[in-house]
Amino acid sequence: MQVKYIIASMLLTVSLSLTVNAQEKKQTQPGGYHGELDFVMSWKHYYSYNDWTKIMHDMQKKYPNLASIESIGKSRMGKDQYLLTITAKKTGMDTEKPAMWVDGAIHGNEVNGIMCSLYTAWYLLTRYDYDPYVFEMLNKTTFYILPGLNVDANESYVKFPNTENNPREPYRPEDNDGDGLYDEDQTEDVDGDGELTTMYKEDPNGMFKLSIDGRRFEMITDKAEKVMRFNRIGSEGFDNDGDGSINEDDLGGPDPNRNFPSDWNLQAGNPYPMSESETRNVFEFQLAHPNIFASFHFHNTGRLIMFSRPPQARDNRTPEQVAQAKTRFDQQLAERRKENKYAQAFDYQVQKGYETDMETQTKIVEMGARILKNYRPTPSGGQGQAQASSYEMLGNYAYLIELWGSPVFAADKNDDGRITEEEYVEFVDIELNGEGWINPYQFNHPDLGEIWMGGSLKKHIGRTPPARYIEMEAEKNAQFVMYCASQFPKVEIESIEVTPAVHNLLWVDVIVKNDKVYPTVSDRTIKLGDYVKDKIFFNSSGNIELLEITDESTTIPTNTSSAKAKSSGTKETEFLLGGEDSLRIRYLVKTNGADGWIEFNTESVNGGKDKKRIEIDSM
Repeated sequence: MQVKYIIASMLLTVSLSLTVNAQEKKQTQPGGYHGELDFVMSWKHYYSYNDWTKIMHDMQKKYPNLASIESIGKSRMGKDQYLLTITAKKTGMDTEKPAMWVDGAIHGNEVNGIMCSLYTAWYLLTRYDYDPYVFEMLNKTTFYILPGLNVDANESYVKFPNTENNPREPYRPEDNDGDGLYDEDQTEDVDGDGELTTMYKEDPNGMFKLSIDGRRFEMITDKAEKVMRFNRIGSEGFDNDGDGSINEDDLGGPDPNRNFPSDWNLQAGNPYPMSESETRNVFEFQLAHPNIFASFHFHNTGRLIMFSRPPQARDNRTPEQVAQAKTRFDQQLAERRKENKYAQAFDYQVQKGYETDMETQTKIVEMGARILKNYRPTPSGGQGQAQASSYEMLGNYAYLIELWGSPVFAADKNDDGRITEEEYVEFVDIELNGEGWINPYQFNHPDLGEIWMGGSLKKHIGRTPPARYIEMEAEKNAQFVMYCASQFPKVEIESIEVTPAVHNLLWVDVIVKNDKVYPTVSDRTIKLGDYVKDKIFFNSSGNIELLEITDESTTIPTNTSSAKAKSSGTKETEFLLGGEDSLRIRYLVKTNGADGWIEFNTESVNGGKDKKRIEIDSM
């Protein structure tokens, strides 16, 4: 029998019609216009709650075919937690596509997370009509973006004088000093200058002195030095309850990133898991949206890519064996970094069944190191953290990004890896034109009398970047989020091969592939048991019959790029694909010699749909 076949292919990843594939203003030049002025925004300052939520509503109005907005719930103080859902609505509902969750500023003072989340939304919306990369991404992927998670504390941090560290927690009243009063001794702007700094008091036995230039307080190293001495009192504030202490009962309750259910403990996440409406609203939304495949959580500080790590295996090696293995590991990584300075590996043994997750995360964060440049990948912790719950309880790949950090790249003059106060002052004077440092000055404090204040950085230097660096940080972090989304699984039928067997029997070999980094299902999701396998469906013309075969009754050729192979004698076959993986499936069919066709359809919850048909001519 002579077999002649023609393959007709139609990709159904998100059931796109021909009209969807036409990008209205396609731009392929890196120096060309990509829609930046279609929705004008300044990325040179931080926005208040009213401002950033208005921007979100304006984005939705400008791009109604791409964006929806909703409140997922209210904070303790009654503010709405607004979330943007971004996807191409013409290609399907948001819940029908694999999704990326992005949130920012779970800690009130980490407001650069708001800017990174907001920038990601802006980038996707403004570039959809111009950028083929974004166009394809939004056609098949959903983004759920919650710029501000801890909205009460976020608003306070931006709007009012604060140190770089406060407020962090939701506004659950607490009696930190046990005097029966709640939040009565907060850090306060005692002189009304709009800044919070450090207070000092003259003391002949003090451990500090003014620097020669009069701009800093520095430790005294020579005890015999004859100089005006100071004791450091602490941050600005009053003794509101008359107990002789200042700032000992500040705003805030439990740490919201210790309040999620996975690995929760009372000391860090009191009073109970999900006790705060802000965290509860987030987790309930995620539970209601099982299409979320991965999640990003923007924090500060330290320039870290912290990835959800699989459970660690028990290590039965001796200390000597551990030391020897560590030496080999370091040597191997050093060799790899001779060719790729971003290469990553982790001396971390995972439990059986989690190998794919560890391999996947290592590949992802290696690319993250390249995209973010001066960020360091490391496994993240647990203890009630949002990203840990996203992975452990929902099976999602999750990333906690510690943004910014001290500006070593700009301020470290002698390149020793740290910034001295002298280098900070010089950085402020040169890079920031003098903004960012509070010089020492005298003040008559109502509780303490004559004191000195100052000699410190202003708010947006250490934990959150100065205005001129906001967009630099936001743009590259948005790129990393989008890279991860671009690597969501994509199941395709790579090829159909037909070869004669005997008489009127034909072997039909189908190769299905996923050339993306992420597998179609995470190891953790498999362990949780709440998943649906990928499927391939066989269909044919009436003159072609599918025969039942077993693995023992057929030999599948090994000269193939596919690492895995199986045989099937049923019209519906289940499988799972790893990242950058493929599978050869062999069928045996019987034909009566007339013209006919065979068609295969694949369905994957996270990897989309594909369809290919082969026509068999008897000529």
